[in-house]
Amino acid sequence: MGRARWFISLAFLSASVLAVPPPDAGSCRPEVRAFRESEMARVARRMEVLSSPEKYGVQPRQDLDILETHLDLSVDPEDERIAGTVTLTFTPTATLARLDLRLHRALSLEGTVLDGSPLPSRRKKDTISLAFSPPLAAGEAHALAVSYSGKPQVTGALGGGMFFSRHDGVPSATTLSEPFDSFAWWPCVDDLADKSLARIDLTVPPGMVGASNGTLSGVTHNADGTTTYRWIESYPISNYLISANVTNYVQFGDVYTALDGTTTMPLQHFVYPEDLARALVNFSVIPEMIGFMAGMCGEYPFLGEKYGMVAFPWGGGMEHQTLTSVGDRFVGGTGDYGELYLHELAHQWWGDDVTCATWNDVWLNEGFATYFEALWLAREEQISMGRAMAYFDDGQYEGYLRGSPYLKNGNTAFADTGAIYDKGAWVLHMLRRIVGDGPFFDALLAYRATHAHGNATTEDLRAAFEDAWGEDLSWFFDQWVYTVKRPIYRLRWNQEAAAPSGFRVSVTVEQRQPHKVARRTTRRDVYLMPLDLTLHYADGTSETRTVWNDQRNQSFDLDTPAPVTSVGLDEENYVLKVLQ
Repeated sequence: MGRARWFISLAFLSASVLAVPPPDAGSCRPEVRAFRESEMARVARRMEVLSSPEKYGVQPRQDLDILETHLDLSVDPEDERIAGTVTLTFTPTATLARLDLRLHRALSLEGTVLDGSPLPSRRKKDTISLAFSPPLAAGEAHALAVSYSGKPQVTGALGGGMFFSRHDGVPSATTLSEPFDSFAWWPCVDDLADKSLARIDLTVPPGMVGASNGTLSGVTHNADGTTTYRWIESYPISNYLISANVTNYVQFGDVYTALDGTTTMPLQHFVYPEDLARALVNFSVIPEMIGFMAGMCGEYPFLGEKYGMVAFPWGGGMEHQTLTSVGDRFVGGTGDYGELYLHELAHQWWGDDVTCATWNDVWLNEGFATYFEALWLAREEQISMGRAMAYFDDGQYEGYLRGSPYLKNGNTAFADTGAIYDKGAWVLHMLRRIVGDGPFFDALLAYRATHAHGNATTEDLRAAFEDAWGEDLSWFFDQWVYTVKRPIYRLRWNQEAAAPSGFRVSVTVEQRQPHKVARRTTRRDVYLMPLDLTLHYADGTSETRTVWNDQRNQSFDLDTPAPVTSVGLDEENYVLKVLQ
């Protein structure tokens, strides 16, 4: 999910402790940054007023495997209503006596049918309970159809579900379900780790278009003047990545040529008519961006279908599989929104193809997308990665990155976005420094290959990097993924003449952070990291020596050919830190 610099993340404060200054103001996309700050504040306020976030949270795992999800829906943006039937084809993974679905209480349940026969149900608020007598046997396929109707309500921590809005006087209906808001517009088993194939049939009013995931298999013009758009998602998809978008969209396309130089894939974009001219310009960078991502992460994961972007009336972006939803202000505007587009595109690899296994692991989605966004920023601005990463840091010990990327409470998946987005990106930046470029990208490719079209945990990622690097990385993950805050460094140095004609610089690195490293049984107050010490000479030259810092107070004696005028710590900004 994108957040502005746009959606969900965070105030940037100038801080003298940064070893590398942030990019120049002109390259920081002021409009996107301002929106990012306001959205973070909005999410924080919404989380505070939720009396019980858990009721919007993780649904207990049930003994079934959903094979296909079929949404057959009529959507009326003018009346703000939805009606239809959702059919779940599933097999029990164990003897199944009961199944619980979620459907928002604002929506009326019309009936439930199992394998063609009516099935009684019991409803309590947002839960539909179905009892099977006799219980369903493991391994046998069944089709459960749930019919419903009503006016969807925006709900949840981020304010999700189905949005009804107007643009240029025309009504629209669009959706956002991450993390727990699928139930606000369709009856579902809310389990992001149970991916299925999907069909989405959208019947829409005259003059309107229905856009969704996957490939458009057909368009039917109905006798009553409505039109049905039939979409097929033939790659496994998590429920929260299914989307529906209805308004008077105009469509335009482009083509992506795959890494093999031959295979092509259509790009299908859906925008408001009044935004078409600007969207043609703004979206023209997408083929280049797909090539940028594919060159580092392997081929686009849904090459047999499409990639596209669709306008919706929300603040940022959402990486719906094969069809990213983009806030309409970033479609028809005149700014540079490349980082938002790249962030959401990166999710097609990291979030949609390989999806976090639990919401505790959501940094695997958001931290990855933010890191590749930083890579794009460095490329476009022709700045170092250290300088690009400074853009994703307020430099403060108690700042917005103070949490841990791994969330202890998956029910509040987006309550600490600074940690899951930006600190998550820093984890990858530092991990690349530790293992080196070759093993880093080898590990990413292996991680993706192992978990393609599936789900992964933080420990799965660690295993991939340990295999590629050949050494244990528990110490790294303990201090950067499972631990809050960051180290505080203080550097002191002095020099003296050394026989026969050289000099010696004594550098002391002190760690001053008061917190402990999580999960570690020894040296719990120490961050273990390679640190670069840069020696500056009077003639304007410099050299960098790398030392291994594993003590709270540690001195290093460095022989030099000439006197130094100053010593810098981590000037290339490889480490998330405070420097006193």
